[in-house]
Amino acid sequence: MPKNGEKKGLGSISFSFTRINLTTKAIFAKHLAVMQKSGLTIVESLSIIADSSQGKFKRIVKGILKSTEAGNTLSSSFARYPKIFPSIFISSIYAGESSGTLDQNLENLAIQMEKEKELSSKIKGAMLYPSVVLVATFILGIVLSFLVLPKIIPLFEGLKVDLPFTTRALISFSHFMDDNGGKAFIGLVVFLIFFVWLVKQKFIKPITHLFFLKMPIVNHITRNINLARFTRTLGMLLKSGLNIDEALKVTKDTLGNYYYHKSLEEVSQRVGKGITLSENLKHYEDLYPKMVSRMILVGEESGNLEDTLFYLADFYELEVDNASKALSTTIEPVLLIFIGLAVGFLALSIITPIYNITGNIQR
Repeated sequence: MPKNGEKKGLGSISFSFTRINLTTKAIFAKHLAVMQKSGLTIVESLSIIADSSQGKFKRIVKGILKSTEAGNTLSSSFARYPKIFPSIFISSIYAGESSGTLDQNLENLAIQMEKEKELSSKIKGAMLYPSVVLVATFILGIVLSFLVLPKIIPLFEGLKVDLPFTTRALISFSHFMDDNGGKAFIGLVVFLIFFVWLVKQKFIKPITHLFFLKMPIVNHITRNINLARFTRTLGMLLKSGLNIDEALKVTKDTLGNYYYHKSLEEVSQRVGKGITLSENLKHYEDLYPKMVSRMILVGEESGNLEDTLFYLADFYELEVDNASKALSTTIEPVLLIFIGLAVGFLALSIITPIYNITGNIQR
């Protein structure tokens, strides 16, 4: 199997930070599969795709085309762009070239990319509503702090009445924002940038990923996402012609969670020594439910492991969909309560003094 670092040329350096979405990769794999089935050579197929592509991806396809024209295999040509084409892409093409099933493997890759896109869309869809509400609340808070409160607070300070606790707290907050608003805003931005940077660091992943595995509601989504990717990717690679230990090594790189990645790393080593996959997964029942190991055992014994894995993938993708909807349903009332409390606090702080003043005037 070609290594990602093999024969890296200028093309791989030029596009090391380029991001190509899953839809583009899926369409690319599908078009290449159709052209291979129609009898065109790899060079002819890539030439046609390069002519119809646009932007950065066009240059990437041209780079792959030049590499294949120079006599390199298609898989090693793809390996020049490890930031664009993951190991599953390269390994599947390598297996197709070795077994003579390149067109079928490319079609399987297209399906895999489409399923991965659907999975990502479900997660983004579940987080869209909470994200919009939180951002809107944050913007509203800034507008109130810098534009509204500075105009209202002087009115309350000039009143010769005892102000309620909520109003006094609002006045204190307004003074703090007047004196330190710029610093507070810059500090918040710096904190958010630092937090995002920290979360992306490798040394913190065991902590953050354990949190996602243990936190109620979110833990179901985390497990189901990783199980769906594990079963579908492994099934696709086995169908492509890779043996089980090679397929496991590639599959582990597609799993986002640190603990799933580490478990498959250990499983692939033991599978290479002759221990079955189902037997290995029994040691990780907190990550792989009994249903997974039992169904994989049935697939191993019946010789239908690939079909079993695809069935499990469909099952867990549906579970992700259901869990995503449950997350939105659970978060929505929590956000509404939070916003209601904030609005209620502001209403009491502003309306109560006005009500006391009007009451005194009437008397």
